[in-house]
Amino acid sequence: MVTLIKFSESDKKILLILLIIILLFIIVFGYLQKLVAYIMRKQGLAVDTMMYDILRTGVIKKKGEFKKEAYRKSMVLFTKKAWIPFLIIAVSVLAILIFGWAKGENGLSYYPEAWSSLTFDLDWPTNEFFGLTIVSDWPSIVKYPDFSWSIDKYYALFFTLIGAISALFYLYQVQAYLARAMRIRRLGRTYFSKDLEKQSNQQIAQ
Repeated sequence: MVTLIKFSESDKKILLILLIIILLFIIVFGYLQKLVAYIMRKQGLAVDTMMYDILRTGVIKKKGEFKKEAYRKSMVLFTKKAWIPFLIIAVSVLAILIFGWAKGENGLSYYPEAWSSLTFDLDWPTNEFFGLTIVSDWPSIVKYPDFSWSIDKYYALFFTLIGAISALFYLYQVQAYLARAMRIRRLGRTYFSKDLEKQSNQQIAQ
């Protein structure tokens, strides 16, 4: 005799929430993957711009020379675009540390306290679902941010936001550098490969 699993209304609600969360995660992950692939492909094309004239004039004829020069140009471009965000990150971190030292506090206790006062506190209702404790409904707000003036709060907020934004710009440049490195390896294999069909196509194009 087959015993069917019976769900209560609460279980059905939890199951529906889980399915929606999983579906949203899959959709968001898929679009993020496409976005990253598009950005990486677009960033990698910078190698073509940097190396086109050198290859066209025949200055570089070997794969090793191509990769060496391409990596050098890529590193120069990375340094040129990444040093300012990196400097701002370093200044932000030092500013936060120095402020804590100036206040004479060990462990920068002002920093978590400042952020705690600027954030929401949420109470997430939970329920048992097949032996697991999971979120069963939207949370209720038990504490609202306190935006009253305090040098600790706004000092921490300012330098954290500045540092976080700079970190995003820096990571973007790191991603661009990695994309160019992948493009360099790919071009090194294809452009200098001993492919007779490719060479015949080049002769026809000329």
